[in-house]
Amino acid sequence: MECEQQFSTLIYEYFLKRLHFGYYTYGDTLPTVDVLCREFNVSDHTIWTALRRLRAEGYISMKNGQVTKVIYKQTEEERRKSMREYFAERWEAYNDLYETTELLYVPLMIEGLCRMDEQDKDYIAQLAERAGSDDIILFYCSILQKIENPLLMNLFWETSLYLGVHLVRPSPELFQYDVTVGRSQFQTLVSLIKEKSWNDVRNTLIQYQRSYMDNIRKSLEHDLRVVPKKEQIPFTWRIYRDRPQICYNLASLLLHEIYMGEYRTTEFLPSYEKMAEKYEISVSTIRRTVSMLNQVGAVQSINGKGTRVFTIGERCCSPDFTSSVVRRNLSYFIQSFELLFYTCKEVSRCFIQSLAPEERQVMIARLEENQRTGLCEISIWHYLLFITKYSRSQAIREIYGTTYSLFLWGYPLKASLEAAPDTERNGELFTASMLKGLLEDDTEQCVSAVKTYIKKQLPKGKGFLIHSGIKAEELRLSPSIRMLLVGD
Repeated sequence: MECEQQFSTLIYEYFLKRLHFGYYTYGDTLPTVDVLCREFNVSDHTIWTALRRLRAEGYISMKNGQVTKVIYKQTEEERRKSMREYFAERWEAYNDLYETTELLYVPLMIEGLCRMDEQDKDYIAQLAERAGSDDIILFYCSILQKIENPLLMNLFWETSLYLGVHLVRPSPELFQYDVTVGRSQFQTLVSLIKEKSWNDVRNTLIQYQRSYMDNIRKSLEHDLRVVPKKEQIPFTWRIYRDRPQICYNLASLLLHEIYMGEYRTTEFLPSYEKMAEKYEISVSTIRRTVSMLNQVGAVQSINGKGTRVFTIGERCCSPDFTSSVVRRNLSYFIQSFELLFYTCKEVSRCFIQSLAPEERQVMIARLEENQRTGLCEISIWHYLLFITKYSRSQAIREIYGTTYSLFLWGYPLKASLEAAPDTERNGELFTASMLKGLLEDDTEQCVSAVKTYIKKQLPKGKGFLIHSGIKAEELRLSPSIRMLLVGD
């Protein structure tokens, strides 16, 4: 029920923006409920909930057995004002997020394309023939879905929704889109895909994306010149929303503090009341969060004593695999591992090359400390933390910071086992290889170290979970919010 409510809110927001931005205008017909169910991969109840909310607020008319019509009216100036305000509040983050999507989505697109069969390729060829503005988002979705990673589709939804481009109908004065040019570009790309010329596909994807985004930026710059400077809204990757988001964010923060921060050397967490005051949330939220950490095995609440902490190197309680919270977050743990595997090469290369000398020295010192103390198993965590701190890109800091928080949910599984010598040995090899690359100023050595470590550890993580009774299909559990668009 909670997920359905969150999905319906998302769909409501999606259509609300399209109405305010003039994608749908007075008298237009919305897609049928059946089509929307397929596009968003949700139940008809979820769609009806979103549509009823739009009807109650006076945006649409909706009667059983009749099409859903837009009754919302606005002037051209009102439409442009809505768009100007939306984009003005995000303008400073646009260039950064565009560059980030290139680093992330191009390698993911190549992976998705490699998995396509002939029927899939025929579908994207059909999109190339139509080449409408909406076909661009369908093109990306159809390819990325082949990776079968719901967390990726969640991220794709969040970045697409933030950028807002697909929410606007192309027009002569803003977001111009030439179907003839688009069709030619699409068809060239499809030909390269069918030839499996992956390097050319990669370069063409980058070229098309840069060209498309440059046109959008030019359109926005012209329209936003008259807008007073707005307080900026940074990009945020929301896997959950509302109250669940608060609990999960706090749980991830506490896991970080237990393994890497202020609770690392303590035996018990502070009282619920003290934590509620410290984190400025209710005691009931603290109780729910600590209960989640009990279920995953990171802590143990003891009557009359408090909440015991199991930090790095301690054997902890086994996760409660009957808990939906545990199963869901261990699924996200594996999915985040996969995202790292496919994106770490380009992100790591960009990050390592951008490091200042003093930042490089801080990283070297931390890895050397891990070698001395025998804690090489957490070197990959430190690497992700360095990216979240030192990356020049706010979007990369946000995305890799969220990935790091999902990584933490997997540690209690490993710590509950008697021993994991392969994992520890891989950590040692990763640490030594990273140090060699950093000391010799060899970016490619560092990139290879990250990719090799993740490639070794990913199947081990999956194996741990399957051995513990989680079915392979459960590793594909969906986050609360994701995009799953399909053709008509």
